[in-house]
Amino acid sequence: MESFAELFEKREYYHAFQPICQFPDKKRIGYEVLLRSKSGRNPELLFAMAKEKRKLPELDTQSFRHALLSFFRSSMEHTQELLFVNIFPSTIVEDSFPGFIEEIKQAFLPYLKRIVLEINESIMEGEGWHDPVFTNRIRELKKMGFLIALDDVGDAANIFQKITDLSPDFIKIDRFYSKDLSTSQEKQTVIKLFVDFCRYEPQLILEGVEEEEDFACASSLGIAMGQGYLFGKPDRLREE
Repeated sequence: MESFAELFEKREYYHAFQPICQFPDKKRIGYEVLLRSKSGRNPELLFAMAKEKRKLPELDTQSFRHALLSFFRSSMEHTQELLFVNIFPSTIVEDSFPGFIEEIKQAFLPYLKRIVLEINESIMEGEGWHDPVFTNRIRELKKMGFLIALDDVGDAANIFQKITDLSPDFIKIDRFYSKDLSTSQEKQTVIKLFVDFCRYEPQLILEGVEEEEDFACASSLGIAMGQGYLFGKPDRLREE
């Protein structure tokens, strides 16, 4: 099998970028970068294969590096816009991760404070969130200048301790809560819990926003930012 680096060099896989916008004016503040297949295959299959072959950290780091190159070395002007890049917790705890992140730091030093490491809240369970290696490396990443986001957050009862332990810069609330938010008192109650708890920090991003009425409701409840088809679908950068 080709190396994951070769897959990206041959553009068999590439990255698409979806806007993240500020409320209430819908001003774009950054993008989430998403892995896509040129053949249309689900990229999750590639991650599953990498995990089976115990090469998930290799795929994860190659995807991370290529995403940064695509965005920050492009000819487009992205002045001060943030880039949210997904990364697995299991990659962060790898022995090779400090060396990798040092390479990234040197190569992208002017942009570090605009790179948001997006960690899926459901991937690492149980004691993993309290593993000293994981929490210490998150602290080190923040000291270097990287920003941290917890992704797909939905269970308010379990996430508040994680917010306290990790001090993320952003919380991305699962798209389940954006659908029909304007007509669901239950979902509005959960959103209010997040808003009240995160009144000063971290900033809240509601995912999956598709309808104007749900956007208006989220904005009125105090959500700071949003992502979804209402603001734009994932797409390549214009010059690619």
